[in-house]
Amino acid sequence: MRRQVRSIGREAGPSGLADLALTLRELAKGEDEEGRRALAWALVNRRASPEDAADRDYMLALAALCRALADAETDPTQGATRFHPHTECPGWAARETPRALVGGYLFYAPRAAGLHDRKEL
Repeated sequence: MRRQVRSIGREAGPSGLADLALTLRELAKGEDEEGRRALAWALVNRRASPEDAADRDYMLALAALCRALADAETDPTQGATRFHPHTECPGWAARETPRALVGGYLFYAPRAAGLHDRKEL
């Protein structure tokens, strides 16, 4: 191996994930997406054990946040900062125009962004 690998903690929480991400960042310098993905799998395989299984929903949520923070995909909410379940209508939403309906939620962009004009969903 070219670089020194940090010891990988057994915690699946934020500090354990941060350690993994820092280790992967160091190892994957100069690698393309395929190389980064392979290194990520090797690190995950190394630390996997039945008693250390991470919460799948937590990991999927973290992955979605990472893709959004990395600007790795198009924003399906069109700049929204507020949202609510589509089965509810809070008082503030009655005065706003939704920008998107995704899953079970309606999304609203701030008026200052000029994105409040009526648009059919």
